[in-house]
Amino acid sequence: MKVEPVLAKLNGLRKDTQGEGGIEEQAIYHGFCFISYEVGTFTGFVEGGAIPSDRKGTGAGPGARKLLKALEELCEDVSDDEADMEFIALDKAAAFIAAALGDFQHYLDEAGADI
Repeated sequence: MKVEPVLAKLNGLRKDTQGEGGIEEQAIYHGFCFISYEVGTFTGFVEGGAIPSDRKGTGAGPGARKLLKALEELCEDVSDDEADMEFIALDKAAAFIAAALGDFQHYLDEAGADI
């Protein structure tokens, strides 16, 4: 699978949830920003199955875990059609973030996200 449709769908979801407030909006926004920041690694994950690893040395904190849980719940909400791009994008995003949860926490810390 190519990464471009996944990124496009995540960006569309980010735009769709903008202004809604709540944990789902934060999860999609920060998930998309983190993935955009790590786009090379994410591309290897989506297109080649390369499993990312934490490189920043930051432990996963409650903010990262909370946003990951929200992404996983959003993915579960649309899991009735696993061929749908929304499911694929959320599934890939959640799996990528889960594999690099410490790096996601590092991103949240650097971004000053108050989760």
